[in-house]
Amino acid sequence: MTGGPLERGRAMAAPVLPERAEPLREAPAAVVARPSTVAPARGRRALTRPLVRLLDSLGDRSVANLISIWFWMIAIFGVVYWLAGVVCGHGLRAGQEPIASNLAGLLTAVYFSFVTALSIGYGDVVPVGWFRLLAIAEGASGLLLFGVVISKLVSRHQEELTAEIHRITFEDRLGRVRTNLHFVHSELQAIAAMCANPEVRPSETMIRSESAASVFLGEMRTVHDLLYRPQQIPEEEVLESILASVASGCRELGDLLTCLPVNYPRSHAMTATLHAMAVLANDICGECVPRVYAADLRYWMDEIQREARRLV
Repeated sequence: MTGGPLERGRAMAAPVLPERAEPLREAPAAVVARPSTVAPARGRRALTRPLVRLLDSLGDRSVANLISIWFWMIAIFGVVYWLAGVVCGHGLRAGQEPIASNLAGLLTAVYFSFVTALSIGYGDVVPVGWFRLLAIAEGASGLLLFGVVISKLVSRHQEELTAEIHRITFEDRLGRVRTNLHFVHSELQAIAAMCANPEVRPSETMIRSESAASVFLGEMRTVHDLLYRPQQIPEEEVLESILASVASGCRELGDLLTCLPVNYPRSHAMTATLHAMAVLANDICGECVPRVYAADLRYWMDEIQREARRLV
């Protein structure tokens, strides 16, 4: 053994730990001032805001108005080029000579303005001095106006296509409503025949009644949307036939429910469906809908409301 034996009766002294020194607190670092980016951002917004307002105002104008603005711009720039030659002695140069200060010179200036606005640039007439900047501004303005005109033409074509798609979709929706209502009428008549047959159990009649009532409820919701949230207003003849079919369906469904045994319980689904139909029918009345319809349409609306009260 490398170490000596421990003596009995003598406790081993605990090692004295050095006192924990308090952690040095670092001096607060000097705050480095960063250049503020708020002011440049505001400056950029202030510069771009007039341009955005200009583009918005151009987008709200019609195509004819934009073309008129374009022609007026060409005429004004042409007069400015010509007056610069008359007053300053230089503005445009055709070949090696400045344009004349007579009518021929004015026509040459207007010709140059047209060429610049169309961004053609033949080079037979060129601006001189700081009028080059004016020509650049005219070219940029012409491109901007042409871009707005083209976008308006494209958007008009898209709007026409979208309107045609909505019209076809709406007509298809009306066709589906009339087809489904015809199916509901046929189904209710078939169920009524089953109900009159004593050999058919009431449970079978009730199952088919629940299915027909569920389809009928979906079509009533569609009719409710046609009256309250119409994307398009259907023709009165079409709407009158739909309302008449709904009223007839409510009458047939009410007769079917009286055909079933009085003590036969209705299912929870059937009760909820009939309650929802009554709620929808309560909103379909001549005085309830937001739009004023003809007297025949109001009659069928009130008839729907009256027949639906029999369902609950």
